[in-house]
Amino acid sequence: MRSTTRTAGAAGLLLAVGVAGLAGVTTAQASTPVSDRTPRAAATPTTVPTRAPGPNFVLCSKGTYSSYAVFPKRGNMATHEVPAGGCTSLRLDGIADEQVVLYGIGPGGARFRIATDTFDDRDGERIRTLGTPDADDWTTF
Repeated sequence: MRSTTRTAGAAGLLLAVGVAGLAGVTTAQASTPVSDRTPRAAATPTTVPTRAPGPNFVLCSKGTYSSYAVFPKRGNMATHEVPAGGCTSLRLDGIADEQVVLYGIGPGGARFRIATDTFDDRDGERIRTLGTPDADDWTTF
């Protein structure tokens, strides 16, 4: 009977220490700032929508002239001049109604306005300038 009592007494002591230890951990964890806690896996994962990295504006000069694009809402920031047959691309973020003005460069360096387009930079835009300086055109692709 005596050994049974010791075993029960030891088990009670372990249980008491275990509960006290658990309470101590719980108290310490509760006082630890959330940012300092080790992240744990959530029961249901959350997803944050992300944009695809890389350029979301493309300008291809497929006519017989060079072209470039100007973004008025970005302080008239412009692409570099794209020679006939070439393309350029860049990343635009933060403007839902992005405006772009397309220009061409004719013989002797004469610059001419082709068109104005508006797009949502979350969706991006791909533009091709077409034709000749006298019959310029553009399209999206």
